[in-house]
Amino acid sequence: MKRTLSAATASVLIAILFVASGAVAGKTAIKAPNEVTIAGLTVQCQDFRGRHVTTLKVDELGDVGRAWVVNMTPFIVMDSHLLMQLPVKLQLFFYAHECAHHILGHWYTPSVNNEIEADCWAIRYGRDTGLFRRQEVADFAPWLAASKGSRFGHLPGPRRAQSLLECFDNAEPLLLRSEQKTMFVR
Repeated sequence: MKRTLSAATASVLIAILFVASGAVAGKTAIKAPNEVTIAGLTVQCQDFRGRHVTTLKVDELGDVGRAWVVNMTPFIVMDSHLLMQLPVKLQLFFYAHECAHHILGHWYTPSVNNEIEADCWAIRYGRDTGLFRRQEVADFAPWLAASKGSRFGHLPGPRRAQSLLECFDNAEPLLLRSEQKTMFVR
């Protein structure tokens, strides 16, 4: 089966390669943005190696967000248009989910459980930092309801909403090394 990239995905990959190369016309270097505004809050992400994750906002990504690694440089790409249609806390959840893929090293240790692990990490991070209350997580359900899931491991909407609450209710705290900077929200 021949796989082709959509025009939107191809343009995102070109933008990522452009930022990852660090060069613009001649020898002028550009700095990758380490902070981005999501739902009115400044956020940033660091991967499991302590490297800053560059976040790009685009339109027509085909999904709310995606995590990529190009030339050992970690990226999060968020669809601005889709984000703006979601409640504030759900926007932050989706960013945290993509950040979790980098924190958990999923690009280097892929498994069928990566999406569920990223969901759970994002919810527990939000819970442990006071970003999410249980009712706010429960309120994600109608927004997720129509999702059929994905071949990459995203659960179908109703099951995903239930799984998010199970993660929230898990009494075990999210353990991070004291020197590990993960996702910051200001």
